[in-house]
Amino acid sequence: MIPPILVFGVYGALRVRNEHAELLTTDRHSVILISKAVQIAVERALRDPQTPDLEQLLAEIVDDQQMIDGLRIFDLDLRPTVVSKSRAGADEVATDVLRRVIETGQADGFSRDGAERAFYYLMPLRAANGTIIGAMEVAHLLSAVDERLRSATWDIVLRLSLLVASITLLTGVVLQRQVLRPLFALTEGIRNLGRGDPARPLPVERADELGRVGEAFNTMAEQLHHARRELLLETERTVDLEQQLRHSATLAVAGRLASGLAHEVGTPLNIISGRAEFLLQSLPADDPRRDELQVIVGQIDRISGMLRSLLDTVRPVKPDIQPVALRRVVDPLLVLLAHTARRHGVALEVSIPDDLPPMRADYNQLQQVLINVLMNAFEAARPAGRVVVSAARELRGAQSGVRIAVKDSGPGIPASFHARIFEPFFSTKPPGEGTGLGLPISRDILKSLGGDIRVESAPGAGTTFTVWLPDHA
Repeated sequence: MIPPILVFGVYGALRVRNEHAELLTTDRHSVILISKAVQIAVERALRDPQTPDLEQLLAEIVDDQQMIDGLRIFDLDLRPTVVSKSRAGADEVATDVLRRVIETGQADGFSRDGAERAFYYLMPLRAANGTIIGAMEVAHLLSAVDERLRSATWDIVLRLSLLVASITLLTGVVLQRQVLRPLFALTEGIRNLGRGDPARPLPVERADELGRVGEAFNTMAEQLHHARRELLLETERTVDLEQQLRHSATLAVAGRLASGLAHEVGTPLNIISGRAEFLLQSLPADDPRRDELQVIVGQIDRISGMLRSLLDTVRPVKPDIQPVALRRVVDPLLVLLAHTARRHGVALEVSIPDDLPPMRADYNQLQQVLINVLMNAFEAARPAGRVVVSAARELRGAQSGVRIAVKDSGPGIPASFHARIFEPFFSTKPPGEGTGLGLPISRDILKSLGGDIRVESAPGAGTTFTVWLPDHA
């Protein structure tokens, strides 16, 4: 808007200046015409001795003529002889101009600025024989011209102001509809794209620069959407490759370890299990020692399960996915692990709602996961610690499921170990007390079931493992 306003301002200033010049020219021309007529009347009055009081005549002329505000007659010595009741209030005599008029016999005029701006026109007075006998001064105040100039100036300013306001309003409306609104839509689309929201195509209804910008944005958003999908697919492929590499890295060691344990430990376990079952059969049904023998049999089964887990790392078993109620998995575990919790001096608390939906899981594999997590919690919380098992519904994205949290009151896991918790054979336990395979196996099992496992821990604040599985919907 600055260039048009400058143009209008310059135009207005030139218009005011021209109007001023035209008004002054017209006004002076009118004064000169009237002054010539007054000159003739005054010369006749000076020639006629019967003329009444000349001062009264001049006063009547001043009163009758709006263009004349004062009259003075000077003799050849430049002294005022007759003065009207002047409204001009100019007592100074322009002696240089007056002398030039008397000497040359030519009329002359000049303007004078002051408290009241005025135009003075001086003319020679001649006798009947043409001899110059004096001079006459006609005074005309320019207040009327100034008033007309102010009116013209305000008129021009008002018109230019209305024009500028109209153009400003029209420009604002056009900018709002044609520029700001499309830019707002483009900005909102960029913000949504930055937040990762699916970018809806911008409506392109014009063929100018903004329309081309909208088309370029839609093309960019579509390319970013395709690139994001490709990145997600590539990430999934990378994760799968990483899992395969990790599995391949542990395959040889786990294979040798599993085969050795299966042979060296399996046979003694079978003998111990057989003797324990024989003792169970030989004891009466109400003998209190049966509970202890059953615990022995259960621990032998757990060791056998560990051996099977080691073998599973070598030859993964396809999960048998079916609806599994969490209570059906946890209740047998409580009986199995109660003795282990007492032996570690740990209080076990369980809070599982009855209205949880069945999960999409493999019963045996889920039980294996929970055993691994609970055994780690018992060992972290001992002695005189506490382990709390809770469960609740939880939505992950668009998938509903069940969250199982196992929290212990142990010392916590150092932050430097968080990235290695799920690495095969990584363990914080003393040598001989852990293989470091429980959590990696649990993670792989949950991933195959469509779930995951997470850990939250801080030194001195305990550790919480969270298992999540989708519900069987």
